[in-house]
Parts: sequence; structure tokens; C-alpha cells
Amino acid sequence: MQKDIKKQYKKDVKRIFIWLLILLPFLMIISFCFTYFLNMNNFLNIFLLVIIGGFGVLILEFIYKKVQDKKLSKPQKEDPYSD
Repeated sequence: MQKDIKKQYKKDVKRIFIWLLILLPFLMIISFCFTYFLNMNNFLNIFLLVIIGGFGVLILEFIYKKVQDKKLSKPQKEDPYSD
């Protein structure tokens, strides 16, 4: 594997794990609500949390992709001091 592809892969994995850590408190609250208020069994609770977490990561990936596309389409200013 080429170094630049490997580096980009590591960045992507790191970004997804950071987003999962951001989503973790929300998933914990949702899990508590499912268990306490709806008396849901553990298997169904975990299954729904995986689905909700997956959708959360997909939404964050979509937002990230839009921001990156906007950054690439914006013209870059030239640095007058660069060689």
C-alpha cells in the first residue's frame, strides 16, 4: 500500500472514532431511555443503538464531505512569499 493512501486511511479511521466518541453520550442517554421507559430487552436495545450510531456517523460523514467539497471549490490565495 502506498504511504499517502495509508496516511489518508488512518486519518479517516481516526475521524470516525472521534465522531463515535462524540456520539457516545447521546447513545448512552438513548439506551437509558429505551431500558427505563420502554422496558426493552438488551438485544433489541443494542441492535437499535448500532443502527442509530451508524446513521449518526453517516450524517457526520455527509457533513464532512460537503465541507471538504466547499474547501476544494474555493479558490486558494497565493502566498506571495512562497518560492
